[in-house]
Amino acid sequence: MKVKVRHRLTFFLLRPFFRLFIRLKFNYQAIPFDRQKSLKGPYLVLSNHTQESDPFFVSLSFKGPIYYVASDMIFSIRLWSTFIKFLVSPIPKTKYRSDLATIRDIKKMVKSGGSIGLFPEGNASFSGELMPISPAVSKLIKTLKIPVIFFHIKGGYTTKPRWAKSIRKGAMQGRVAKVWMPEAYQDLTVEAIQEIVVATLTVNEAKFIHDKQFTGKDFAEDIESTFFICPNCKEMLTLTSLKNQVSCRHCDLLLTVNAKSEFLTTQDVHYFDNKIAWYHDQYHVLENRLNDIASDTVIFTDSDEKILVVERASRKTLLGHGVITLMKCGLLIIYADHQELWEIADIMPAVQQKNKLILHHKTQDKTLYFINHAKRNALKYVLAIEILQKEAFIDGV
Repeated sequence: MKVKVRHRLTFFLLRPFFRLFIRLKFNYQAIPFDRQKSLKGPYLVLSNHTQESDPFFVSLSFKGPIYYVASDMIFSIRLWSTFIKFLVSPIPKTKYRSDLATIRDIKKMVKSGGSIGLFPEGNASFSGELMPISPAVSKLIKTLKIPVIFFHIKGGYTTKPRWAKSIRKGAMQGRVAKVWMPEAYQDLTVEAIQEIVVATLTVNEAKFIHDKQFTGKDFAEDIESTFFICPNCKEMLTLTSLKNQVSCRHCDLLLTVNAKSEFLTTQDVHYFDNKIAWYHDQYHVLENRLNDIASDTVIFTDSDEKILVVERASRKTLLGHGVITLMKCGLLIIYADHQELWEIADIMPAVQQKNKLILHHKTQDKTLYFINHAKRNALKYVLAIEILQKEAFIDGV
């Protein structure tokens, strides 16, 4: 793996087009990295993750190609995958497990002079707050021993919240926040590096958008893909969105969502005016609920799931349609002609894009991909499985 002429040429030729397109579509301002000429590469670019277009936002601040570590799911989209690999050669990463092949590819690219782009959260934010970052990122920094460039994307989450169907056009900005040379971190522990990475990548989105104006439409549409617990009555899976409003089928909650994804109401109900507070409350309500149920109680269930099996960086194969049911004792997957029960401890869950569910079985080394065209929430499975695994660990101590 090496930096190829076509990558440099592609970056040079397409850069003006993408700069204009992204400026017009997102009102994004890319601040050039002014130390690029004096800073000897290759380097590792770390950025907060706000939406799917983030790699384009980051790249516009740099003059040469950056090789991004990307979910291996993009390598299974047939002709589109071939096109992506030819133009920019992203490095495949399985987002729900450690991947030695990815580390090997990163080292090869760095050795050949290529700079690496990485979104340490591994997942675009659901609430606008920085998502958890794996210590593996800090270990990678220690291993590579190259300059680390911290990049901030501001306004990205507000412009396109993860649940959103449409863009809220207002203001976005991307710029280098810090350059960290190897001599500054080489003697630090992995834990110390981790703290600095988290602190440096944390962006105050609210402060940036405070005096900015955003416009658009359907601000509440599909909000159920992120929020599945009513903030007022605490019932699960009772929220419904339509255009700029979200309501609850179980209580009197009726919220209006504005262009900045702030929640407003004229009713005497309990609600949160921002996404981060609601997201945290949702987690705690779910955690308390799961602590008090029997092992065979159905937590969540969804039917008419399109189920595919995934092979790393290659293809997805349809297994059929079926039903998934999550209980405290495990996850039941029912096909037309058979069923299988996965133990909670064996499952590594993730959400792809807005609402596609990925479940990886650790001992079987098997990955399933679930698609549902109904407004079902994939995140609820991820959060519930994480809570159940944490609870099992605590019980076992």
